[in-house]
Amino acid sequence: MTHRIKRPLLTWECVPTREMCLCAGVSTDTLKNWRVNELLTRGIYWHNLPDSPNIVWVKDLVRDYIVNGNSPAHQRAIEKYLASLPSSDEYKHTAANHKKISL
Repeated sequence: MTHRIKRPLLTWECVPTREMCLCAGVSTDTLKNWRVNELLTRGIYWHNLPDSPNIVWVKDLVRDYIVNGNSPAHQRAIEKYLASLPSSDEYKHTAANHKKISL
């Protein structure tokens, strides 16, 4: 008999720039350089807060990029992150099925 282990939902911690610098061991200038030169893409690695000039960073993705670069393993991490967002097709499909059942 096989047992399926239910894994917890992925959560992606977003942190402000100063905390991201401490976690990644890089300077604010380095993060800004990566952001401006589009090594770290908006909407994946960092987001603007609504109605604010402040930026938050997806901590685990930035750290994974530092360790793995743009490798296939890192691309899988990005895919997992994007699939975990409420706007992903996977989420829409599940939500659509849920609506059909509850009606």
